[in-house]
Amino acid sequence: MAIYMIDNMSSPIDFQENDPIKRTLQNAKNLLMCQIGEVPYDRRRGFNARLYDFAWGEFQEELLPELDRVMAWEPDVEVVSASAKMLPDGSVYIKVNLEIVIGEEITDD
Repeated sequence: MAIYMIDNMSSPIDFQENDPIKRTLQNAKNLLMCQIGEVPYDRRRGFNARLYDFAWGEFQEELLPELDRVMAWEPDVEVVSASAKMLPDGSVYIKVNLEIVIGEEITDD
């Protein structure tokens, strides 16, 4: 099982990506970068920016459930863990560790 990492730092999208793992990582990162309300006809898709208004402890407590909700739109991705830290400029850096399962049926055993 390979674990992959994405974060909430801007990076270019490769619209010609053929590798299914890299394409799935791009999809997951795109979901992380979107905020609720930005996607027309699907206003629930994206990260809930209201979490940034929470106290730091509550933010970290709510981060993993929120990421699980956001990544539900990418069925090949499973969130393994996540962490966040406050940067000196006041922004929040989010790092998400993902497992990607492509072409296999996920079962609850």
